[in-house]
Amino acid sequence: MKIRQLITTNFRNFDALNIQFSDRLNIFVGQNGNGKTNILEAIYFLIEGDSFRYSRYDTLIQENKNEAYLRCLLENKDLDYSLKINLTAKTKTFLLNDKKVSQSNVPLPPLILFSPESLNSIKESSDHRRQLLDQILVQTFSYGKKLVNEFKKALKTRNKILKDILQEKIDREMGIKTLESVNPIFIRLAAELTFMRLEALKNIKPEVQKSLHQIHTENQAEFDYSYIISEQSFKEVSKEKIEEFLLKRLTELSFAELKSGTSLIGPQKHDVLFLYNGKDSRFFCSQGQQRSIILAFKMAQIVYHHRVHGFYPVLLLDDVLSELDLAKQESLISTLNQIETQTFVTTTDTTFLKKLHMEKSQVFHVSQGAISTDC
Repeated sequence: MKIRQLITTNFRNFDALNIQFSDRLNIFVGQNGNGKTNILEAIYFLIEGDSFRYSRYDTLIQENKNEAYLRCLLENKDLDYSLKINLTAKTKTFLLNDKKVSQSNVPLPPLILFSPESLNSIKESSDHRRQLLDQILVQTFSYGKKLVNEFKKALKTRNKILKDILQEKIDREMGIKTLESVNPIFIRLAAELTFMRLEALKNIKPEVQKSLHQIHTENQAEFDYSYIISEQSFKEVSKEKIEEFLLKRLTELSFAELKSGTSLIGPQKHDVLFLYNGKDSRFFCSQGQQRSIILAFKMAQIVYHHRVHGFYPVLLLDDVLSELDLAKQESLISTLNQIETQTFVTTTDTTFLKKLHMEKSQVFHVSQGAISTDC
């Protein structure tokens, strides 16, 4: 699946955009603050339905404008179709071939984002590492997105009951009975999501190890992981054992949950530790080594997706090369040269482009909300 064209009106600092893309490499060059990332954000917003930066809808719309429009033309196995988003300060509307649809009903290409923020996932909160895992589930497995969404709904329902009990909005005894009625489905979904995360880690580990060795050709570091539930490490375990453990913790923490008014067990509380030569990379790795692990993980995710589905996801590289040392740049460039994927890159410097031997490429120069192309 390819993104053929991007058209926007009143989005960020661009009055209007109309860009035709290359099948392989699309490079946006310009100084910082001119709008390069905004173009990648528009692509991401159309595909994912949200921004990869903290943004309210009104901040995406140009000042003194009431609406913004984003449209992309997609090609999927010789079938072309148009995806459009109408955006106001409080709403977004999806249209497929100009007919209003739910985003869940739109056939979309899988997308992987590299950004300076994603390279810091190890040292940031556990939520960032959970997002890394759940992105694999959503993009790789047909049931993954449904499971993640169903768990979020069950968690929201359970938290609402706990909060209402704490704030005495409902009778305590009645609230506890309601809670007991939703616990079985919550535990089932929690166990299924946890098991799928563990399976994804097990399956992607060999590819992460291979990518890490490509990055560190001299120092052959070993990659491993540890999945943490309630301060206990899990790895090779059945879904039944996970459910049994979660039920046990549910009983142990029932009073604490009622006192806090929120769920204290479940995948939203789990963490994954990335181990570098057997040690927790959060504390025993330099920033460069941490970035090597995340870079290897993302590269592995690309290859793993191809292994499962037979095609590569779309890649967005937002000024990521400037964040990497020469060895990591070389490794990423080598990977990009070997895979048939459509890639979008923002950069302030084009010197590395000589190393990307892609015939199908297009360079866009971005300056103060205007775009020109190399002839």
